[in-house]
Amino acid sequence: MGLCGAILAPLCVALLRLPVHTIAGANLLATFVTSIAAVIFYVLLAPHYPDLQVSPDWLLGVLFGVGGFAGMYCGARLQKYVPARIIKLILVACLLFLAGRYLIGAL
Repeated sequence: MGLCGAILAPLCVALLRLPVHTIAGANLLATFVTSIAAVIFYVLLAPHYPDLQVSPDWLLGVLFGVGGFAGMYCGARLQKYVPARIIKLILVACLLFLAGRYLIGAL
């Protein structure tokens, strides 16, 4: 989950009181658009910095894309069988894990 998704999803659930299953599509679309914008930015930036590794890693990007698509498809198919409370707990666990990783990385 990108930073956009990590911020957008909890705000929509907590502040707007939207059900988790209704924000999944918007969250994935926001993450997708942000990713595409970042790739375009780095592709345009790479020729200006030939000494730095700025261009995207295409193989890794494709692998993440395939994994993201598979996760999106499975999530869309399976979310109706999982209670909203469980989905919220999974979201909280992911956010706490990310926060912990950021804190450990900052030390």
